[in-house]
Amino acid sequence: MDRSLWLHDYELKEFPPLEDDLEVYVLVIGGGITGIISTYLLRDEGVKVALIEQKRLMHGTTGFTTGKLTIQHDIIYQELLKKHGLEKTRLYLDSHLEASQFIKNTINELNIACDYEERTSFIYTQSPKEIPKLIKEVEAYQQLNIPYLENPPLNLPFAVEGVLGVTNQAHFHVVKYLQAIVKELENQGDIYIYENTKVLHVKEEDDICVTFLENGRKVRSRYVILVSHYPVNDTLNSYFMKLKPMMAYVVAAYYDKDFTDGDYINIEKPTRSIRTHPYQDKRILILAGEGHQCGHTSNDKKHYQNLSDFGRMYFNMDTPLFMWSTQDYETFDKLPYIGAINKNNPRILLTTGFKKWGMLTSTLSAMLCRDIILNKKNAYHDLYSPCRLTDKLTGKFFVYNISGVGRLIGDRLKTYNKSWSIEPGKGKIISFRGKKYGIYKDEQGETYIVKAICPHLKCILTFNNEHKTYDCPCHGSRFNYKGEYLDGPAIVNLKRIKATKK
Repeated sequence: MDRSLWLHDYELKEFPPLEDDLEVYVLVIGGGITGIISTYLLRDEGVKVALIEQKRLMHGTTGFTTGKLTIQHDIIYQELLKKHGLEKTRLYLDSHLEASQFIKNTINELNIACDYEERTSFIYTQSPKEIPKLIKEVEAYQQLNIPYLENPPLNLPFAVEGVLGVTNQAHFHVVKYLQAIVKELENQGDIYIYENTKVLHVKEEDDICVTFLENGRKVRSRYVILVSHYPVNDTLNSYFMKLKPMMAYVVAAYYDKDFTDGDYINIEKPTRSIRTHPYQDKRILILAGEGHQCGHTSNDKKHYQNLSDFGRMYFNMDTPLFMWSTQDYETFDKLPYIGAINKNNPRILLTTGFKKWGMLTSTLSAMLCRDIILNKKNAYHDLYSPCRLTDKLTGKFFVYNISGVGRLIGDRLKTYNKSWSIEPGKGKIISFRGKKYGIYKDEQGETYIVKAICPHLKCILTFNNEHKTYDCPCHGSRFNYKGEYLDGPAIVNLKRIKATKK
């Protein structure tokens, strides 16, 4: 089960669920970094705003990040220049620079102790075949006037063929940062933050948004900002076709190897993201990577093991103190979605598609949503609009959706286990009388059975024995072993089948 370094330091009190109808000017749905910063910015403008979260604040994607604050989003600028041109790529860069400065300024203004450390960020490769990509990225930096270090001398425990560095980047403890901001909101008084409050649907009529909650209550507002990782109102614009769900893994442990301190990520696969962080008067090593599409593996243990093996081989890393995974979405033109969810619903705003670089992108999302609501000019409005066409004018868009159809059909032709017997602590998908069921037995012998069909578009689910989740290989919906909805376009729970102890 996931154990995050950041949530290990979680200290916030529990906020109550929303149990009455509510009317505000802006409703923010989602209690991660985007939602909290959006609330903070709007409250600073005197706007009456409420924040609601399905679980606990920061216990979604935000609590399972690597905490990097960098403009180096892998090898991306050469691709953005080719696809979008110099002007739009410059806007992408500038927006993330502004977000980085906002975080730094906020930490200083509120005197937040969140382990903020400035570091040089490095992209590296160990493969000679990847050098041409690195050279093209250097050329992109030159066009964009990004100061860079090319092949600086580094003391790394492994050989590299090429390195591209950018100074004055940073990393931090995101939960400590956001806890301070939430407490600042509480100090302002008249706060509307609700946890354990699930949204089912949002609709816009006559310039008013009505949000329907699972408990039957409603929230009326002039604007809604959907920062719930995956948009609640998927049916409004078929975002399941435009967002690819990806998983990544992280291990953190003490280590015993001197090397040039910095934040690293490689070009080739599998991904190896490397950085250190202070912990209990020492430093621990944080390794991340092993990315794959959600639902396309049955056991995440091998991904954790691969990262741990890498850490032991090169950094003399100890047994991990923390291990966690995260799910994030990426668009097919590499730009996030920020703005009106579609042309017919201009008051329902959306932020998603951060492609695992959410610390800065979430912040610029909050800043852009604030400006849209306050009708302020923002240079990044058109670039990140969810209504753009560049997200679909790509071969990857068609390949992804054809692949989803292939899984929908192909998985029905597969042969599945027919036995109901199962070991404690294990789960699987079985076929019984032509129907697919998921079965899981906990360590106490209690058995949980669900229909293993995703409520979204009826794809057959897979069971992940490391995280004890049912994952959809088509569009990334996830459910726990009891069938309770966790993430993705499905929204509703799986249908439970009565089972007994044995």
